Amino acid sequence: MMVERARKTGYVPSKVIEDEFGVDSSTIRRDLARLEADGLVLRTQGGFLPAESKGSFDYPYEPRRQFRSSAKSHLGEYAASLIKDGQTVLVDSGSTTWHVANSLKSKQNLTVITNDLQIALLLSDSSNINLHVTGGVQVNTVYTLVGPNTVDYISKIHVDIAFIGAEAVDVELGVSNVNVIEVPVKQAMIRAADCAVLVADSSKLGKRSFARVCGIEELSQIITDSRVTPEQRRAFGKKLKIVEV
Repeated sequence: MMVERARKTGYVPSKVIEDEFGVDSSTIRRDLARLEADGLVLRTQGGFLPAESKGSFDYPYEPRRQFRSSAKSHLGEYAASLIKDGQTVLVDSGSTTWHVANSLKSKQNLTVITNDLQIALLLSDSSNINLHVTGGVQVNTVYTLVGPNTVDYISKIHVDIAFIGAEAVDVELGVSNVNVIEVPVKQAMIRAADCAVLVADSSKLGKRSFARVCGIEELSQIITDSRVTPEQRRAFGKKLKIVEV
């Protein structure tokens, strides 16, 4: 029942199952632990996701940020270490890039541009960061700004480095995304940067999603964690920077 619900709707809050079927939270936790051990769901804070179809839904922001948050934090710290004080940085929307932005708070005299309202809020009280928000139309519950105004803004700027998020990364297909509407924004970000760096935890590697963003050759580097397989390490080659987690 829980697996079918997740396959149909994507992210499912545990509270919905508790209320609908009159079961307590401890029962839900035990059932989810068993289903996760069987490889059928992925648990997040406050809910769960379908394990085998993660690339088919655009999940709410907070569950995505909680999923593999420790690995994403390490990736964010490494990505921020590439930045020098005084540089101009473009930060794509997403749960992993949120961790990049969080690590940028220790830098000095940065200019940061983002199309993510949660990232903008995170950096809004940092006096050492000159913050710009692209504008555009918000995508549902993910706090991402998209649309012609967003693309137009990005097309008129130049940055030292752009940190790009991804939902799927395949050696042959390249970077791909669940929805089409974010693709022009990501492509504009890559064009605007001297250096385009993809930041994605290893669960995204070897996957394909609906809408293609770019080829691997358009990226300067792919930052990921140490759960990558030996086959993936060989396939992605020197593009891959593996951060030990």
